[in-house]
Amino acid sequence: MPDIQGGDQREQQALLSLIQKVEGEEWASTRNGWKFNSGIPVCEWHGISCRIGINGGGAATITSISLVNEGLSATLPSELGWLKDLEELNLKGNLIAGTIPQELANLEKLFSLDLTNNEMTGPLPQWWGSFALTKLLLAQNQLTGEFFRNIYSPHLQSMQEVRLENNKLVGTLDGSTIMQMQKIETISLSQNDISGLIPGYQLGSLPALKYLYLDDNELVGPLPSQLAQVGKSSLEELWVQSNYLSGTVPASYVRFDKLHDFFIDGNKLTGALPLELCSADLNHDFFSTLPPDSERNYCEYIACPAGSVGKEGVYPCSVCPGGDSTKIKNPYLGKSDKDLQCSAYSQRDILRIFYESTSQKSWFGGSDWNDATKPVCQMTGITCDDHENIVKIGLKNRNLSGTIPDSIGFLPFLETLDLSDNNLEGFVPSDLRWTSLTRLDISGNKLRGVLPPMLCMMQELNGNGENNVYYCDRVACPANTFNAFGHHGYHGEPCKPCYDVHQPGKTYIGQKTCLNQHKPASDGFDWKKEIETLKESSENVNVFSKVALSIATIAMVMLIILIATRCMCGDSQRRKPQSKQERKRILRQSASSDSESSSSSDSDDEEDPNPGYSDDVELSSVVSGTSRSSRNAMDLINDHKGIALSRQEKVKKAISSRLPQAQGIRSSISNINVNARKQRLVRRTSRGSLDGYDDVVDFTIDDEHNIGYNDEQADASSVENNFGEGEVTVPKKKQETDLLDIPMIS
Repeated sequence: MPDIQGGDQREQQALLSLIQKVEGEEWASTRNGWKFNSGIPVCEWHGISCRIGINGGGAATITSISLVNEGLSATLPSELGWLKDLEELNLKGNLIAGTIPQELANLEKLFSLDLTNNEMTGPLPQWWGSFALTKLLLAQNQLTGEFFRNIYSPHLQSMQEVRLENNKLVGTLDGSTIMQMQKIETISLSQNDISGLIPGYQLGSLPALKYLYLDDNELVGPLPSQLAQVGKSSLEELWVQSNYLSGTVPASYVRFDKLHDFFIDGNKLTGALPLELCSADLNHDFFSTLPPDSERNYCEYIACPAGSVGKEGVYPCSVCPGGDSTKIKNPYLGKSDKDLQCSAYSQRDILRIFYESTSQKSWFGGSDWNDATKPVCQMTGITCDDHENIVKIGLKNRNLSGTIPDSIGFLPFLETLDLSDNNLEGFVPSDLRWTSLTRLDISGNKLRGVLPPMLCMMQELNGNGENNVYYCDRVACPANTFNAFGHHGYHGEPCKPCYDVHQPGKTYIGQKTCLNQHKPASDGFDWKKEIETLKESSENVNVFSKVALSIATIAMVMLIILIATRCMCGDSQRRKPQSKQERKRILRQSASSDSESSSSSDSDDEEDPNPGYSDDVELSSVVSGTSRSSRNAMDLINDHKGIALSRQEKVKKAISSRLPQAQGIRSSISNINVNARKQRLVRRTSRGSLDGYDDVVDFTIDDEHNIGYNDEQADASSVENNFGEGEVTVPKKKQETDLLDIPMIS
């Protein structure tokens, strides 16, 4: 690039980096400025605004680039990061392709970024360096990755409007990150591939939130009642149509006294709408053309009732023929069908739909499911009762590929469904709750997202409901976990963490294998690495934040030194000898303790005569904090707290609760051998001192040999692989790993 004369040479170079290839040169030839050595001041270029220095002195700096619907064809260059005073970048409606460079996202004074309706690709940046960023408008592109998950990103504090509709975002909504957006007024995530549950408590805690658009995604679970909290119900528009939501519409939504747009059609919602919600003002702008004297049911403005259908799932609605009995096969609110057809599937219809949906490749062994002349009860994998009702479908390892259709849930007598070890994709339909399932095996497939909580609440399904407790992992292990069966179920083996590296949206539920069962060292709790990560992520934060980070770093280092001193010099027997006589005395004590330990090896589990910090006690408290009892399906429905904490959040929590509680993944070691290990530690310390290694303390513990097997594990191995035959007791098993990285919802 040729040199450009003038004090603003670097900024001109940044602007001209947008001029790319022949198309860019043609575009620039018809705009004022936008050329090398044009002689026109950069602040007079087309679409450029500047700010003059204080009191009119000093060089002008570029603060705004606005080129809306200009036909500009380019990628966003990293040189845009040179424009340190840039406050607004508006390239809406152009032909901008490629990714969003991190250099642009790092700009500290950026106020508004509008790249709507372009051809942007690549992941959504998680770090935005501006505390002033209020508008992030990136709709109608092809951006990938997940919605914001970095709770330390400065932009969360100032964001007022974020529009990401019509992209390719995946993953779940992180409640802890959403809670940081206390000034947000508009969140638009329509038409993406976001899954999981709606973090209702966190969204309901945002005092300024007025417009929430989550329609056309793959969300499951209930409409959260905590979205409408007392004194914080400020929503004016709520769009959640075309998802997989189940349950009923909460009565608490009557608190939305400012709500004027509310759409729920195209979900799996049942029951009746709260009558207080149904008014002439709700969704009125969509029906303003109707004659004022026409008859209408205001609840139909929100969604057609069960047993009816509408072209768009809303008014006008047509009642399905057959009276109340038709609601059995048309139980959902807001059912839509352009041909106004109600569901009336026979068993053969359901099997045909299932075959068409799972036959992207040929089934192993062939199939007779598409044979219209063969009796249903004689088809491969089908078992019927004496009344020719389908009660079992067994298609294990048959090379099924495709998705599980919703219609399979309308086999009311179905008790067993085995679809394990196939290539099924997509999501588990909540419609299965309408069956009589007691055994469900969907393990060993490529199913994404989380299980619908209403499915986890099914009585007797894979042992659920015992003592009124329901666990989703009895149906399928959640994403990023595994065991040999793909579910906890009736086998008694808990789902264990898996640390295989996956792209967002490529983690599956019900996995039986794992390549990396141990947390990589690079992902462990490494203070040095965590500090460097925070430094890198805050490279462009203001001076105050850098000072705060430095103070936090010093505090962490001092904390490490303090605890290390406590561990290495906790009692007088571990202190460095001050003289030869003291070393000799320790040697004699060591010999004496060796002889005593040989005669008292059976007393290892006695009370510790020198009580103090116990590593095992601390670990026990950590494990109890992540017990399965805190992850049952009832908790998921009542209070969804978002998904796993980010790595930075672990750092923050570790600092607040002191170092030993954040040691990362470790085995839960029994207290039985505490005293024996401490005796060995004293001997090693004294031997190390005599050998000249006075400051070295060997804390090595053979976890593998200390854990062993216990009676509870033996009981677990004796549980038979049996569904529904007799009463099955699922034994408890010791938690062997840190479940911090596993979503609470599974």
